Amino acid sequence: MKKFLAFVTVIIVVYSVYIDLSFGTIPVITHASENMDKTVKIKKTTPFLNRKVKPGDTVLSIVENVNPSSTSISIEKIVKDFTKLNNGLKPEEIQIGQNYKFPIYEK
Repeated sequence: MKKFLAFVTVIIVVYSVYIDLSFGTIPVITHASENMDKTVKIKKTTPFLNRKVKPGDTVLSIVENVNPSSTSISIEKIVKDFTKLNNGLKPEEIQIGQNYKFPIYEK
């Protein structure tokens, strides 16, 4: 039984190496000009304010202070925008004394 399992393992490894060498695992772009659109899309960025976090501050409290009329904005949107502006940092990971980017919402 051990010899059979070893044989099956060797077959799987050889097949995997063959597929990897033949087709590759990373997609290759042959002609970049074929994949580009004719129109240029401009990314819309969220306006933000750099602010230092003080003791007792939360992302929501700072966003509410910066945007007094932001009561109609969902918490999920605020969290998503904060995370995007701060390179994936979650709101619960902020540190006192550090500067972060907080989204500004227009009326």
